[in-house]
Amino acid sequence: MVELLRYPTDADWYEVKRRALVTVGKTEFAPPTTEWKHMILEARHSPIRYLQFSFYLEVPTWLSVHLCRHVHAQPYVRSQRNDRQNEYDRNKAPQDAPVAMIWDLNAEELLTVANKRLCSLAAAETRAVVREMCDKALEVCPEFNGLLVPMCEYHGGVCHELKSCGRCRHA
Repeated sequence: MVELLRYPTDADWYEVKRRALVTVGKTEFAPPTTEWKHMILEARHSPIRYLQFSFYLEVPTWLSVHLCRHVHAQPYVRSQRNDRQNEYDRNKAPQDAPVAMIWDLNAEELLTVANKRLCSLAAAETRAVVREMCDKALEVCPEFNGLLVPMCEYHGGVCHELKSCGRCRHA
């Protein structure tokens, strides 16, 4: 289960543009256009870190670990401690036991997650969850169109992984 809880608003985008312009000594500006939003996302300039997404996920425990490895995102995963729940013994819980989590990440990290977790080398189940997250983000933020893709696609059809899945030419 994937539910989009929070995504960037027009006010958030206004603040992104303000941050981008202050770095070049400007203060007066018009609201950002869709084209400008796409360009700054594609360039991955630091002001996009202001944009926040939050997803509610119900996934297998092992899959939550794949997501928690992204250090620029903040996971809030339901505790399995035996003193916090009495549904099962965590020492005997199977890795496919479902776990609820809320995952907060900024726009830059969402791009990185898509690049890494949509790769064919990622587990199929992880790819499916991340694809659903990306689809939900694209529904409300079309400026991400063409950017929430595997890294090889983002790099123009060249794979930079240590071992290629074979989808693209290896660097």
